[in-house]
Amino acid sequence: MENPREPIPTSVNSATTVTELFHRVNSVIPDSQKLVTVEPEMLITDALDLLEQHGYSQVPVVVGQEVLGLFSYQTFTRSVISLGRVATKNRKLDPLELTVEECMDSKPKFAHVTDEFVEWFDVIDRSDSVLVGAPDQLQGIVTAMDILRYLYRVASPFVLIGEVELALRALMQMAVDGDTLSACAHECLKDKYDVERMPTELHAMTFNDYIQIVGDGRRWDHFQPFFGGNRVRTRAKLEQLRDVRNVIFHFRRKITVEEYETLAANREWMLRKARTAEARQKEVQQ
Repeated sequence: MENPREPIPTSVNSATTVTELFHRVNSVIPDSQKLVTVEPEMLITDALDLLEQHGYSQVPVVVGQEVLGLFSYQTFTRSVISLGRVATKNRKLDPLELTVEECMDSKPKFAHVTDEFVEWFDVIDRSDSVLVGAPDQLQGIVTAMDILRYLYRVASPFVLIGEVELALRALMQMAVDGDTLSACAHECLKDKYDVERMPTELHAMTFNDYIQIVGDGRRWDHFQPFFGGNRVRTRAKLEQLRDVRNVIFHFRRKITVEEYETLAANREWMLRKARTAEARQKEVQQ
């Protein structure tokens, strides 16, 4: 499981300005991005070598401070196809003799750093990237992969927590029937709820309610076959998940790399428990 490259701001205090809390083009530009440019006279062979060397799929074509176009694998392919149509028997086309100028997009699109990046999805879908800034002031480049990595970094903690919580409910449903769950709730949650407000169905309970029920020694015999191991360790893992969940869902602060690793590790633990429970259930049914 890949870690987020850096924590995501999850509170007003962690941003320099309030507008930085919104997902805009400047949020997507990688902090480590190093702009690599080429000149129009560069041979295609050298330009392709440069792309491979840096692992890029496109580079701006620049003279001085002026952006003249964008060169990419895509524009190169299109140019070769187009030039191939006009090649004659007397003049064979050698694509590697072309220059960048003959294979670039001379009208690249420019996004402003404060634009909502969703506004540029169609352009990036067609061209795989969009330049940031202006023709005489290039500030960066945003690719489809930059957006994908950014969205993964933002969304992955929520996805992992969602998987964990749904799997926890499913295991509890496998462990006890409705009547037994109701009895567990009345016994384990009586100090938290009045009798008339006692939640007796999983969808009405909080994550902390799940911990109280599963981790209570009086009811552990119902859940031990599905969670295995030691009750205290099981409760400790669930409490770790709860604490990280609260940070994420309430946007209290940045989630740290260590918290993300804890979340990912406990998600894998929950997945193992789910797979084990399903395997045993299939074994019984056979």
